[in-house]
Amino acid sequence: MRYFYKVVLILLPVLALALGGCGGSSSGSSDPFTPGTGTPTTPTGAGTILSYNLTLSVTPTSGTGTTVGPNSIVIATVTLTDSEGNPVANQPVKFESVDGPVTIDPAIITTDSNGKAINFLRAGSSTTSAVDVIVKASSTVKGQFVTSVAIFKIMRSETNVIKFITTKSPTDPDGTLNTLKVTLDAVALPSPPRTILQLVPFQILDNNGIARTRVPVTISIYSQIGNCPVFIDSPETATRTVTTDDNGIGIFNAGVTIDVPPMGSENACSIIYKAEAPDINNVAATIFSYGGFIATLENLQPK
Repeated sequence: MRYFYKVVLILLPVLALALGGCGGSSSGSSDPFTPGTGTPTTPTGAGTILSYNLTLSVTPTSGTGTTVGPNSIVIATVTLTDSEGNPVANQPVKFESVDGPVTIDPAIITTDSNGKAINFLRAGSSTTSAVDVIVKASSTVKGQFVTSVAIFKIMRSETNVIKFITTKSPTDPDGTLNTLKVTLDAVALPSPPRTILQLVPFQILDNNGIARTRVPVTISIYSQIGNCPVFIDSPETATRTVTTDDNGIGIFNAGVTIDVPPMGSENACSIIYKAEAPDINNVAATIFSYGGFIATLENLQPK
């Protein structure tokens, strides 16, 4: 009995402590499964971390593809976006050559509101056949470095072509010759001859379709059919040198003087001219082409 009494005296304090810890008051409860009544706090931080993407593409100013002629202009376009696809504006982008002959000026272009930076590069001329050019664009956005490369090829054509610019189709009955007609209203003879002028534009292209600029072209009268004096430009001459402009285009005046026919009839004259230029790939050779027009002077019957 004495032993039992001692055990009870020992257990009573322990039981009292246990009951005190599990008391009915919830104000001091730390049970994680019991909903609290306080206002929750929102953790603070940087949120979603954006990444950035830069793409670079190159294309010639005329046509498609990535093959250009020597000294031609190449359009380099950068698109800068974030990881959500939003354009990144007002961001400087650096363009530079990794390999190959190309002129880049200016080197830095700032992106516009669409996240685009467009630069105009000039392909080099120091190539004998074909060479690849590697261009790199790069930028640093909020400490993140992004870059992209693009490749285009400079191809020197084997031959070139002089193309007369005409409104006529080769399927027309008179081929590629323009027809000019002047009508007189019952002019009595004798009457002085009439001069008909034709503006003749032409363009020099290489096999890539790239215009050849600042090329001297010799224009001459090749043949004529009809009793009509023919000349080129003023003062009147049978030969003239015309230099192509920055678009590879040249233009000259071709003239023909035709006698006034009797009333109710017409006089006509056919003119063929020749254009000849140096061959960029062969100093001992030239390239040439022919063009022309048909001029008609009609004298109407009296009304």
